Amino acid sequence: MARNLIKLGLGLVVVSACLVVRAPDARADDDATVTVGGRFSEPPDNNPPQQSAPMVLDEPRFDRDPRELHRSPFRLQLGPQGVTTGRGFGIGVGIGADFGTGSVGGRLAASWLRGEGTNSAGTSTPTGDSIGMYTGEVTLDLHKRGPIHPVIGMGAGLLHVSRPDASGVAGVGTGRLGLEYSLGLEDADVRIGGSVTGGLIGPVDTDVKDLRAYALVGAHLAIGF
Repeated sequence: MARNLIKLGLGLVVVSACLVVRAPDARADDDATVTVGGRFSEPPDNNPPQQSAPMVLDEPRFDRDPRELHRSPFRLQLGPQGVTTGRGFGIGVGIGADFGTGSVGGRLAASWLRGEGTNSAGTSTPTGDSIGMYTGEVTLDLHKRGPIHPVIGMGAGLLHVSRPDASGVAGVGTGRLGLEYSLGLEDADVRIGGSVTGGLIGPVDTDVKDLRAYALVGAHLAIGF
């Protein structure tokens, strides 16, 4: 019995030794086996593409005309004028005040002129011996930039007519066409110009009821501050 146990023990020792020797060989075989499974991915690029700088468009330049260096919001006008209803011609003087630097503005004006006097029959003309006009307008500058300024004005006002026998007042609606030229001074808005104004008579006193329409022409010098 003891002998059998000794044989069994020796057998276990031999088997264990074989397993110990076999295990490193198996691990060595496993380590020596290399499995190739498809293509490797490309390595990352260490030099990323350079981003182009954003395109900057040059802004258009608008060089100001020398005559635009000074545009006054308030300009005073003074100059000769003439009035007619088709039966004669009376001359005088007119003053005005323009407001605004843009396309739309305003104007107040007054004129004092001789009338057309008397006609060939010796009777008084519609404008009599003298006439005074007081008007207000809304104006439109058709070319607000540059030296030349075409101007349209629409407004209303009052006329006072003096005659040898009587005097009267009439309401009037006006339409004006004007043209101004800017002189281009650096510290003042100075312009020269001319205009033609047409007037249609509205409500009127009985003494001047024969006055129905008139035309007013004039030239002026305008100075802004």
